[in-house]
Amino acid sequence: MNNKLIISVILIILLAIGGYFFLNPNSKTNETSINQASLTTPGRPAEINGIVRSVEGNVLILSNEINREILTEEEKDAKKAALQTLTQEERQALKQQELENVETKDIEIIIPIGITIIKSSGNLTGESLPANLSDIQKDTYISAWLNEDNVIEFVKIKGTN
Repeated sequence: MNNKLIISVILIILLAIGGYFFLNPNSKTNETSINQASLTTPGRPAEINGIVRSVEGNVLILSNEINREILTEEEKDAKKAALQTLTQEERQALKQQELENVETKDIEIIIPIGITIIKSSGNLTGESLPANLSDIQKDTYISAWLNEDNVIEFVKIKGTN
Protein backbone atom coordinates (compact mmCIF):
# COMPACT_ATOMS: atom_id res chain seq x y z
CA MET A 1 0.00 0.00 0.00
CA ASN A 2 2.82 2.43 0.85
CA ASN A 3 4.57 1.69 -2.46
CA LYS A 4 1.44 2.63 -4.43
CA LEU A 5 1.11 5.86 -2.46
CA ILE A 6 4.77 6.82 -3.03
CA ILE A 7 4.55 6.04 -6.75
CA SER A 8 1.32 8.06 -7.05
CA VAL A 9 2.88 11.08 -5.32
CA ILE A 10 5.99 10.91 -7.54
CA LEU A 11 3.83 10.72 -10.69
CA ILE A 12 1.74 13.71 -9.59
CA ILE A 13 4.89 15.73 -8.90
CA LEU A 14 6.42 14.82 -12.27
CA LEU A 15 3.19 15.71 -14.11
CA ALA A 16 2.99 19.05 -12.29
CA ILE A 17 6.60 19.93 -13.16
CA GLY A 18 6.12 18.89 -16.80
CA GLY A 19 2.89 20.85 -17.06
CA TYR A 20 4.54 23.95 -15.63
CA PHE A 21 7.32 23.94 -18.25
CA PHE A 22 4.94 23.06 -21.06
CA LEU A 23 2.34 25.72 -20.27
CA ASN A 24 4.58 28.47 -18.87
CA PRO A 25 4.37 31.46 -21.28
CA ASN A 26 7.60 33.02 -19.93
CA SER A 27 9.78 30.21 -21.26
CA LYS A 28 8.40 30.70 -24.78
CA THR A 29 8.85 34.50 -24.64
CA ASN A 30 12.49 34.18 -23.61
CA GLU A 31 13.18 31.77 -26.45
CA THR A 32 11.57 34.16 -28.96
CA SER A 33 13.58 37.14 -27.74
CA ILE A 34 16.81 35.13 -27.96
CA ASN A 35 15.95 34.09 -31.53
CA GLN A 36 15.14 37.69 -32.52
CA ALA A 37 18.42 38.92 -31.02
CA SER A 38 20.40 36.38 -33.04
CA LEU A 39 18.78 37.70 -36.27
CA THR A 40 20.30 41.15 -35.80
CA THR A 41 23.43 41.93 -37.79
CA PRO A 42 26.52 43.11 -35.92
CA GLY A 43 26.62 46.87 -35.34
CA ARG A 44 29.48 47.48 -37.75
CA PRO A 45 29.86 47.24 -41.54
CA ALA A 46 30.50 43.78 -42.96
CA GLU A 47 34.11 43.06 -43.84
CA ILE A 48 33.17 40.89 -46.83
CA ASN A 49 30.53 41.82 -49.42
CA GLY A 50 30.01 40.30 -52.80
CA ILE A 51 28.52 37.81 -55.20
CA VAL A 52 29.07 34.07 -54.75
CA ARG A 53 30.76 32.60 -57.81
CA SER A 54 30.84 28.96 -56.65
CA VAL A 55 29.82 26.82 -53.69
CA GLU A 56 31.36 23.53 -52.60
CA GLY A 57 30.04 22.50 -49.20
CA ASN A 58 30.87 25.37 -46.87
CA VAL A 59 33.67 26.76 -49.09
CA LEU A 60 32.67 29.70 -51.28
CA ILE A 61 34.45 31.59 -54.03
CA LEU A 62 33.22 35.16 -53.78
CA SER A 63 33.75 38.30 -55.86
CA ASN A 64 34.55 40.51 -52.87
CA GLU A 65 33.91 44.22 -53.32
CA ILE A 66 36.94 46.42 -52.75
CA ASN A 67 36.75 50.07 -51.66
CA ARG A 68 32.96 50.21 -51.80
CA GLU A 69 31.46 53.34 -50.28
CA ILE A 70 30.12 52.68 -46.77
CA LEU A 71 26.96 54.62 -46.03
CA THR A 72 25.99 56.14 -42.69
CA GLU A 73 22.70 55.08 -41.08
CA GLU A 74 21.03 58.29 -42.29
CA GLU A 75 22.23 57.69 -45.85
CA LYS A 76 21.01 54.07 -45.69
CA ASP A 77 17.59 55.22 -44.48
CA ALA A 78 17.34 57.81 -47.25
CA LYS A 79 18.36 55.26 -49.88
CA LYS A 80 15.86 52.75 -48.51
CA ALA A 81 13.06 55.34 -48.69
CA ALA A 82 14.01 56.20 -52.28
CA LEU A 83 14.08 52.50 -53.27
CA GLN A 84 10.56 51.98 -51.95
CA THR A 85 9.22 54.37 -54.58
CA LEU A 86 10.80 52.37 -57.42
CA THR A 87 9.45 49.29 -59.19
CA GLN A 88 11.21 45.94 -58.77
CA GLU A 89 12.74 46.28 -62.25
CA GLU A 90 14.05 49.78 -61.50
CA ARG A 91 15.57 48.55 -58.21
CA GLN A 92 17.33 45.68 -59.99
CA ALA A 93 18.65 47.99 -62.72
CA LEU A 94 19.98 50.43 -60.11
CA LYS A 95 21.62 47.61 -58.16
CA GLN A 96 23.24 46.25 -61.34
CA GLN A 97 24.57 49.72 -62.21
CA GLU A 98 26.06 50.10 -58.70
CA LEU A 99 27.70 46.66 -58.93
CA GLU A 100 29.28 47.46 -62.31
CA ASN A 101 31.06 50.47 -60.80
CA VAL A 102 32.62 48.52 -57.91
CA GLU A 103 36.03 46.87 -58.14
CA THR A 104 36.06 43.21 -57.05
CA LYS A 105 38.59 40.55 -56.20
CA ASP A 106 37.84 36.82 -56.07
CA ILE A 107 38.46 35.30 -52.65
CA GLU A 108 37.83 31.94 -51.02
CA ILE A 109 35.95 31.91 -47.73
CA ILE A 110 34.86 29.14 -45.40
CA ILE A 111 31.50 29.45 -43.66
CA PRO A 112 31.90 27.79 -40.23
CA ILE A 113 29.23 25.26 -39.33
CA GLY A 114 26.77 26.57 -36.75
CA ILE A 115 27.14 30.33 -37.26
CA THR A 116 24.08 32.54 -37.69
CA ILE A 117 22.96 32.98 -41.29
CA ILE A 118 20.02 35.26 -42.04
CA LYS A 119 18.21 36.50 -45.10
CA SER A 120 16.01 39.47 -45.79
CA SER A 121 12.26 38.93 -45.65
CA GLY A 122 12.04 40.56 -49.08
CA ASN A 123 9.44 43.18 -48.19
CA LEU A 124 11.81 46.16 -47.63
CA THR A 125 10.89 46.40 -43.93
CA GLY A 126 14.35 45.38 -42.75
CA GLU A 127 12.97 42.23 -41.15
CA SER A 128 15.29 39.21 -41.24
CA LEU A 129 14.55 35.51 -41.31
CA PRO A 130 16.75 32.56 -40.31
CA ALA A 131 18.55 30.93 -43.24
CA ASN A 132 20.77 27.93 -43.88
CA LEU A 133 24.04 27.36 -45.68
CA SER A 134 22.01 25.64 -48.42
CA ASP A 135 20.32 29.02 -49.13
CA ILE A 136 23.67 30.38 -50.36
CA GLN A 137 23.97 29.52 -54.03
CA LYS A 138 25.85 30.75 -57.07
CA ASP A 139 25.05 34.41 -57.91
CA THR A 140 23.79 35.12 -54.37
CA TYR A 141 24.90 38.45 -52.89
CA ILE A 142 26.08 38.07 -49.30
CA SER A 143 27.70 40.06 -46.53
CA ALA A 144 29.91 38.40 -43.92
CA TRP A 145 31.28 39.71 -40.64
CA LEU A 146 34.60 38.53 -39.25
CA ASN A 147 35.58 38.12 -35.60
CA GLU A 148 38.91 39.25 -34.15
CA ASP A 149 40.56 36.04 -35.42
CA ASN A 150 39.40 36.79 -39.01
CA VAL A 151 36.93 33.90 -38.92
CA ILE A 152 33.44 34.45 -40.26
CA GLU A 153 31.00 34.89 -37.38
CA PHE A 154 27.80 36.07 -39.13
CA VAL A 155 26.40 35.97 -42.68
CA LYS A 156 23.50 37.84 -44.27
CA ILE A 157 22.08 36.78 -47.61
CA LYS A 158 21.06 39.98 -49.35
CA GLY A 159 19.67 38.66 -52.64
CA THR A 160 20.45 37.11 -55.97
CA ASN A 161 21.92 38.63 -59.07
